[in-house]
Amino acid sequence: MVTEVRKVNCTAYRTETRQRDVTIYQKVPEIREVNHTYTVMVPEVRTREEKYVVCKPVWQTAQKTYTVNVPYYVTQTGVRQVEKTFWKDVEQQYTVNVPYTEKRTATRQVQKVVMKDVVQEYTVNEPYTVKREGTRTVMKCVPVKQYRTVCEDQGHWEDRPIETACTAPACGGCGTCGNCCQPACAPVCTQRVWVPKIVQKQVECTAYRQECEQVPFTYEVQLCKPVTKTRTVQVCETVCVPEKYTYDIQLCKQEVRTRMVKVCEVKCVPQEFTYQVQKCRQETRTCDVKVCSFVKEEKSRLVNYTVCVPQQKSCTRKVTVFKCVPQVVQQAYTVCVPYTVQKEIQVQVCRQVAKKIAVQVPDCAPCPTDCNTCN
Repeated sequence: MVTEVRKVNCTAYRTETRQRDVTIYQKVPEIREVNHTYTVMVPEVRTREEKYVVCKPVWQTAQKTYTVNVPYYVTQTGVRQVEKTFWKDVEQQYTVNVPYTEKRTATRQVQKVVMKDVVQEYTVNEPYTVKREGTRTVMKCVPVKQYRTVCEDQGHWEDRPIETACTAPACGGCGTCGNCCQPACAPVCTQRVWVPKIVQKQVECTAYRQECEQVPFTYEVQLCKPVTKTRTVQVCETVCVPEKYTYDIQLCKQEVRTRMVKVCEVKCVPQEFTYQVQKCRQETRTCDVKVCSFVKEEKSRLVNYTVCVPQQKSCTRKVTVFKCVPQVVQQAYTVCVPYTVQKEIQVQVCRQVAKKIAVQVPDCAPCPTDCNTCN
């Protein structure tokens, strides 16, 4: 075996930094006015006549005939078979697995981890904040003075006379004598009556209405920019190493043993017993039963119900819409480029070497033409 030095082509890698264009989208707010139509359900109370049926109960007494089963008991005698248990001891053989432990040796491959540090470049998006201004709609309640008409009763009380029938004996209490006996028999009565006087007047009241107002405000938008950084990363390599270890294995061996077992024998023995049998006889009986019958009666009633009437309304409101604006940004990234390198390595080569060996040749007679025939 001879060691020689040979040149071998190997592939190596070098790191290059390149530039590329990346498109980033930014959201730009835009305020628009939108006409919004909506439906409001206005409740309205209505009245309708509803007919319904009422059932009135009417009770009546009726006589009912029914049959009843009256039970009675009869005593009887019978014979039954009763099982009795007899025990006896019997010798029995059984096999038991007796465990024992045996130690053995084997070889296993154990992986060991080797750590090394590698420098790596990476890109991070760093956030930054930009302040922007916009407007938003704010609702306010504004008080408004209104007048409404109110009815007020400004009447007064009056005493008014009431005509009554004459009760004097001269006119016989007929009440048709006119003015002939008024001073003598007609009594004077008065009644207190309320005389109404409705007066309308204006009353001042305060109502509130909503108004929209545009208020400027400042808000913050968070954007990102790419930044290239370097870091050291630990890379692990796994190496397999053979290792001998000892382990215990549990085996079993069989043993024959004997034991005494109690065996149960069951025999049937006749036995007399007394039991009762229930029988029934029928009897007819009568009773008074109240029977209820219902009579239908139709009635009507006024029912108030509420109906929601749809009403269309419209309003104008401002809506903020965000547009995506593209922006091209250059970004740096790292590429591993392969290239070929010649290396010198040592190789074990097997070569043949000439060697002289002394061989003894026996004496022989002169050979004929063919030397292979010599003994």
